[in-house]
Amino acid sequence: MNPASSPAAATALEIQALRFTWPGAAAATLDIPEFRLTAGERVFLAGPSGSGKSTLLGVIAGTLRPQAGRLAVAGCDSGALSQRRRDRLRADHIGVIFQQFNLLPFLSTLDNVLLAARFSKRRAARAASRDGSPRASALRLLGGLGIGADLLGRAAAQLSVGQQQRVAAARALLGAPELILADEPTSALDADRRDEFINLLLGECADAGTALLFVSHDRGLVPRFDRAVELLGLGREGSP
Repeated sequence: MNPASSPAAATALEIQALRFTWPGAAAATLDIPEFRLTAGERVFLAGPSGSGKSTLLGVIAGTLRPQAGRLAVAGCDSGALSQRRRDRLRADHIGVIFQQFNLLPFLSTLDNVLLAARFSKRRAARAASRDGSPRASALRLLGGLGIGADLLGRAAAQLSVGQQQRVAAARALLGAPELILADEPTSALDADRRDEFINLLLGECADAGTALLFVSHDRGLVPRFDRAVELLGLGREGSP
């Protein structure tokens, strides 16, 4: 069953009347009357370059603050929170695969993944519940993404772009957050690695009931998702 079809499904993300305008811009970058993701739902988000896809992910993650509207993650209205509490909400409930990866270059592969557990006791506990410890969970995720033992101690700065992308994905998945935001997460992967990545990402989200908002230009991936929406149509013809 498509998660969106179940009226009892919990809401992972809810947006109402959201507007965001960059300073000095003549028009709003984001103007979204309504958008909703239910627990476990997998949504492919498309749109032309410059349409605001990465901006939307930043607003949802709490690194950018909209000028108007309501945005709730896992039932918590982020607009009512201080920046410190928005940071806590992100650490506990959102896994982000950034377009630029945001790995700490001097930390090892394994330690970069474990940052998710170090910043969030909640995610550390969830990882331990599933795999026995956050370390065991990190090793399972990295192995599933083709990151071998020989790379675990290597500094992130010494990894290839594709390897960094997969390490960033493992970090986002650690501890089964309620929502994964993925910004072009397959752009640096070849076809085989892309398929491995998608299989693991979708499998982990399905097992944990995690909602996934996946931004990509690779429309060949659309059939793997519950639905596809165009950013410029959110809340209008593209609304759920």
